[in-house]
Amino acid sequence: MTVAMAESEVRLDGPGWVRHGATHARGYAHLDARFLDAAALAERVEGCETDDAWAALLPRLNGCFALVSERGDRVLAAVDRLRSIPLFHAVPASRALVGDDASWIAAQAGDPPIDEEAEEEFLLTGYVTGAGTLRREVRQLEAGTWLRWPRAAPAPSIARYHAFAHRDFLAEDTDTLVERLAALHERVFRRLLESVAGRPIVVPLSGGYDSRLIGVSLRDLGARDVLCYSYGVPGNWESRISKELADHLGFRWTFVPYDHARWRAWAATPEFAGYLRTAGNLASVPHVQDWPAVRELTGQGIVEPGSAIVPGHSGDFLAGSHIPKAFVGRAQVTRRDVLDAIQSAHYSLRDWPERAGVRERVDRRIEAIVGPVADGTPEQAADVFERWDLQERQAKFICNAVRVYEQFGCEWRLPLFDAELMDFWARIPVDLRVGRALYFAFVERRQSLPITPANTDYGRAMRTAVRTMDALRLRPLAYRARRALRRARWRHAYASAPLAWTGLVDPDEFGRSYTGREIMHSYMAVRCLDALR
Repeated sequence: MTVAMAESEVRLDGPGWVRHGATHARGYAHLDARFLDAAALAERVEGCETDDAWAALLPRLNGCFALVSERGDRVLAAVDRLRSIPLFHAVPASRALVGDDASWIAAQAGDPPIDEEAEEEFLLTGYVTGAGTLRREVRQLEAGTWLRWPRAAPAPSIARYHAFAHRDFLAEDTDTLVERLAALHERVFRRLLESVAGRPIVVPLSGGYDSRLIGVSLRDLGARDVLCYSYGVPGNWESRISKELADHLGFRWTFVPYDHARWRAWAATPEFAGYLRTAGNLASVPHVQDWPAVRELTGQGIVEPGSAIVPGHSGDFLAGSHIPKAFVGRAQVTRRDVLDAIQSAHYSLRDWPERAGVRERVDRRIEAIVGPVADGTPEQAADVFERWDLQERQAKFICNAVRVYEQFGCEWRLPLFDAELMDFWARIPVDLRVGRALYFAFVERRQSLPITPANTDYGRAMRTAVRTMDALRLRPLAYRARRALRRARWRHAYASAPLAWTGLVDPDEFGRSYTGREIMHSYMAVRCLDALR
């Protein structure tokens, strides 16, 4: 859909856009007790008589959506609090340029060069933080923001209508909070079932708590047309648990095997090349780990077009699994502690380049997003850490995985990012969130599912060892030793990847580049950048 006007151009090429009057909408939302599909959403937004009313409606919408309205001498645009459906614009520009294809925006802006600082960050994180992209002058709307662009102006004004922030903490005991969380999850999944309107539901079922919670919630509310799937090297532990859980829930289950030869065949298809061109949108590494599974399942007719795929993004984050345990129990967490924690957790796809000023540049990029970081309490440190995580990693990287489903004609839902659920977790004190303490209390009391050592104890020995090394202040030494060991064992790492993703990388290249830190996304980041040159 392309709409050209005197001093603006709006181009919306993604699936599912609907127009009502001068408003384009994609996605869905619940407004109070009413479900709005894309058509109803466009009609409701079009009915806002003023720009202020248009903006005031945004925080009331609970769902995944993007909106663009052309109103006389100006363009308005917004993304949801997750940026689940991205929008882009160019600054400065001779006219208002808004669209969902960053490469088209770049072409209209004269194909500006790669932003070197964004490139440096992209290789470390797999995405570009803030409002920038890999191309200078091409901008993205950040999670929870909207823009107003007068046609005569060289740039829009942008405002934030939502930020994930901890506030108004609940003082109730654990039992009461568990009961509240149980009632809340029932509302969340009733909304999910209303939104899919009887379509087949597909759950990528791993061995973790989040996808398990989705399966149990669907079963308890009477959903029956549910298919669960897993993938990877045959016999991998997650697929074994996935089958066990699906059988327990009474849902159908299927498995898609991966190996090096299959990966090379998949990567040679036109569909894969097209996906890599479009899914990242100059802002993120495209998720490829379940691309083959969805391709095979839709190609074989096992998953029908229009099915709603429901992944477990990202219950573990909201429940507090990302909060550094080192923050808790301290009188003060320093600015340096917070910045180092973000960098250690998220700027980690490879070893940092040995160039002057890298850490200072990353510090500036982080503080440009969350504001000046100061010494503070554990609660304040956790707030900064998670605000950055949601706005950057969750919004631009984790949720971008849904582009896979779109390519193969499927819809998607993200129930564990329901707005009411997000607001609940924002009010839980850090001591009940770190290590997912409240979440585990809820799951273990409410969900009657088989629990095997693999999905409760996986990695426990490694975590214990790391905590011991931390206590003895030996972690830097241990890291160097572990890196040396992994580097020496690159052939084993190449052959034993659980998803066989190393088949995407030439063995000789892998042997030259692998240090023990790299994962699939490390190599995909390089591939994305090479395609831009």
